[in-house]
Amino acid sequence: MNRLKELRLERELTLKYMELGTGIKRSTYSDYENGKSEPKLATWEILADYFNVTPQYLVGWVDE
Repeated sequence: MNRLKELRLERELTLKYMELGTGIKRSTYSDYENGKSEPKLATWEILADYFNVTPQYLVGWVDE
C-alpha cells in the first residue's frame, strides 16, 4: 500500500473528504493511490501539508 492510501486510511478519511480538504478530485486521488498516475511536485507539497508530513516521506524517500 502506498503512503497516500496508508495515511488516508489511518485517519479514516474518505475520498470525498480528501477532495473537500485538498481540492484534488476523488478520481485523481484514487489514481494516485492506485499508481495509475503520479502527482506533480506542487500536488505532493499540498498533500504533504495536508497530512503534516514531508513530500519526501510521501514519495517514500525517507521513513520519518
